[in-house]
Amino acid sequence: MTVLHFIGIFPGGFTGLVYGIIFFFLQKFADVAATGSTSWKGVRASTATSATKFLPSGVYPDADAVAILTTIAETTGRPLPTILEEFGRFLAPHLVKVAGPVVDPAWRTLDLIEHTEAIIHTMIRNTTPGAAPPVLEAVRQSPYELHLVYSSARRLCPLAVGLMRGIAAHYRETIRIEEPSCLLRGDPFCSFVVEHVVTDTRAPRSPLTETLAFSPSMDQAIDQPTAGAGPTAAFVNDANSDVLPTAIGGYKVLATIGRGAMGQVYLAKDDRLDRRVAIKVMHPSRASDPASRQRFLRESRATAAVEHPHVVTIHQVGEHRQGGEQSGLPYIVMQCLHGETLGTYRAKVGRVPLPEALRIGREIAEGLAAAHRRGLVHRDIKPENIILEGPAREVKIIDFGLVCDLGDDPSKAPVTVEGAVLGTPAYMAPERISDHPVDARADLFGLGVMLYELLADRLPFTGTSMMAMLASIAHGSPMPLRSVAPDMPDDVSKLVMQMIAHDPANRPATAQAVADTLAAIEKRLANS
Repeated sequence: MTVLHFIGIFPGGFTGLVYGIIFFFLQKFADVAATGSTSWKGVRASTATSATKFLPSGVYPDADAVAILTTIAETTGRPLPTILEEFGRFLAPHLVKVAGPVVDPAWRTLDLIEHTEAIIHTMIRNTTPGAAPPVLEAVRQSPYELHLVYSSARRLCPLAVGLMRGIAAHYRETIRIEEPSCLLRGDPFCSFVVEHVVTDTRAPRSPLTETLAFSPSMDQAIDQPTAGAGPTAAFVNDANSDVLPTAIGGYKVLATIGRGAMGQVYLAKDDRLDRRVAIKVMHPSRASDPASRQRFLRESRATAAVEHPHVVTIHQVGEHRQGGEQSGLPYIVMQCLHGETLGTYRAKVGRVPLPEALRIGREIAEGLAAAHRRGLVHRDIKPENIILEGPAREVKIIDFGLVCDLGDDPSKAPVTVEGAVLGTPAYMAPERISDHPVDARADLFGLGVMLYELLADRLPFTGTSMMAMLASIAHGSPMPLRSVAPDMPDDVSKLVMQMIAHDPANRPATAQAVADTLAAIEKRLANS
């Protein structure tokens, strides 16, 4: 994998394939980088590649691109890292223009880097219609700061730096880039901190990010009472809101619950069954891209396939049309949950009593077991995706947006972006940080981290930044649970530490096995 995956131009896979459009710009770069032997003609004559011609519509091994860039470096007498960064700077503005249909006009440098997923979808879908690429997710710390983490077998970090600087140049902005960890320095992954440098008194144009910075997650559609207010007051966000639709799919819309990058969520009333529901509607700018529509509906299909009391229920999937529109906005109607996230609850109570922590862990494991039996891996198990519903605080797993289907026909397997980091760092399994295969045991790792946190009131892996946290996980040396919670029963400590083992082979075999073990421990403690 090369860091050109970073912008989604190269689909992943074992061979690593580059679209011919990259070679189109390589030719231009070679011609402007120097003259004579470093012109495109000279470079092609002295570089051994698998293909003799590179058509813009073709797909070629990424080794060919690397070989050409290496030849340019050698013939100009400049270091390869310098050539890589220069090519990244040269390439970035061209790619922004090529990807124009999926680039929001309101985006600027950090927004585009953060939402490169849209470019991935478009560029891959254009040549691979059946592909369903995963999300390439960066962590936005603030409107002015972005963190990126990925693994790169080719170790072409300077190219990523050049791409980011080229994007900034396109938007006439200034960015500062730090690289806290790097494979070239022996770290387990490469990472960047990208900061927008404000050069005038105006804030950077990042309206999307700023709007969402303090909005509730659109996937946490919870009807939570607030003292002295109506039942949904805590989650209604009127700032920058559009006019509420009167109805969606026959459901009467009551209020806006939240909004996110993919769309927004409404609180609605189902008059037929006299109940409240949450309706997630895709944003029009995303719905215009067929690949984004597919990803939006992917969560609903995956979740609806799992019928279990500890997994949120999907009631309906449809399209919301207005007037004479031929195609509408995709929406999903979900169970409206009354409760709070596990993260909110833990922050409120601190260390959770052992019996309740075991019960919560068992119910999560039971819900995961149901998903795993259907061949689905959640991939983003964390406290914010666990809702504790009602007075009994019954577990409901939400947000299957990163779910992957292990049962897909291998010949139709989703195109992957090797090295992309998805999800939340503190609960991310080590194999997610590297290029190792990810299976259901990654969910068990996330559950193990949550159990550790509930029982010890601290995380097993710590760090002052996202990169430090991921480095701690990658090195795989957590503090033993009994060291920080000496009163913990030995069988509980043993199970939790097994779940967060660095090697997936050393974790429990299945979520059902975890649920059964927790149930046995609960029974033993109740009888002791």
